Amino acid sequence: MQPPARRALETFVLQKKLTPRKLRNLVTVATTAERLSTQPYMERADIDGIVSRFGVEPDVTTWGDFFAAEIAADHWEKSEAEFEKICETVVFDFIAACLIFADKPQAFLDSALHEYNESLSKERGMRTAEDDEKIHLGILAGYFGQMKLGREQLSDDDMDFFDSYSVRTKSA
Repeated sequence: MQPPARRALETFVLQKKLTPRKLRNLVTVATTAERLSTQPYMERADIDGIVSRFGVEPDVTTWGDFFAAEIAADHWEKSEAEFEKICETVVFDFIAACLIFADKPQAFLDSALHEYNESLSKERGMRTAEDDEKIHLGILAGYFGQMKLGREQLSDDDMDFFDSYSVRTKSA
């Protein structure tokens, strides 16, 4: 099967803003997002409506396109090692969101999002380490809720990556 074209990244490639290593990392983020999400970023009917109205399909139509384009836009100037760490962290967070929120009641997700909003509303200098943790958990809750991440989609390779990333970040 042919991989998606990733039109959202074409401009970065044409402008030589992405090295092959950075592009590989973005493709890993994109394919992981698409494999774990059970909710499409855009419904096919919405895409078809845009095509019929404007004659062209949007560049960003999947969760993978969305995350790859966001990371590329925000971090293309970073070193390859920094860029790779950002991409690995996003993949780790997708897996963590599956593990934390799957099989939990909606109230748990709602509580995480409420605490996220409360902590985020504080001025940056007034936030505690606990606020930072609540913000991160809220981000994971957002991924889980919006993408409808499926724990059943996790593979043995995902869990191996998750475990090795946890060990690497604790020892760094």
